[in-house]
Amino acid sequence: MLLLLPLALAEPPRMDTLKINRSEAGLTVGCTLEKLCVETDSEDLSLKLAGSPPDPVHMSFPLTGLPSAGEESSIQLWAQLIRFKGGILAGLQTQARAMYSGGAADSTTLHLIAFLPGQPPFEVLSVPQSANATIRACFSERDIKRRAEACQDEYSFNASLALTGKNVAEMPELRYHSQATSFPGPVSRSKDSLAGRPLRKRDLVTVTDTKCSYQRLYRFAAAERRYVPNAPPPDCSNYTEP
Repeated sequence: MLLLLPLALAEPPRMDTLKINRSEAGLTVGCTLEKLCVETDSEDLSLKLAGSPPDPVHMSFPLTGLPSAGEESSIQLWAQLIRFKGGILAGLQTQARAMYSGGAADSTTLHLIAFLPGQPPFEVLSVPQSANATIRACFSERDIKRRAEACQDEYSFNASLALTGKNVAEMPELRYHSQATSFPGPVSRSKDSLAGRPLRKRDLVTVTDTKCSYQRLYRFAAAERRYVPNAPPPDCSNYTEP
């Protein structure tokens, strides 16, 4: 039996891991141990809480409304569910990919959808979640020597979202933490890797980008109906755009 929303609320806020099942019909269902479930449907492109009581909270959220849900992107259910006294936050992950000559890149964006009693579901947060890029850096034997045989620039970005245990404007406060790395050394997609000095073996290390390895607190702004960070996040498109 599926739990209805009033029975599913939690105080203090908690984050549950969902057990996710996918059907051949395109329906993906994620459930907590207490059988509180959310589902996505690839046929009607929607996200909703399982069950159908009359409250608007059980209306579907259209996935086509997500800004990162383009024709080349894929969508899947986030494997976590945030429950708090005022409602539920469910997540969607949109992934975009790009192919290059001798390389490739992908990025995943996390969208949080709020299910609150008495109103239709709406998006409250969109943040980069993960990204990887491999960019070709050698085009000749000379390049191979200059690069000490490290012929690809590699970029990695990973972020996590956690609860602080506090509420702001009756919504849980969220802590966002990211880590960005590059190889070999501090390379950049906006610069020509071959324009620098030749690499040595000791240069072939993975380094952390301190600018894009950061923390932010996200608090709900009632007037904007969205989560806003306690400080503007840095520009990390070097990592997060495929």
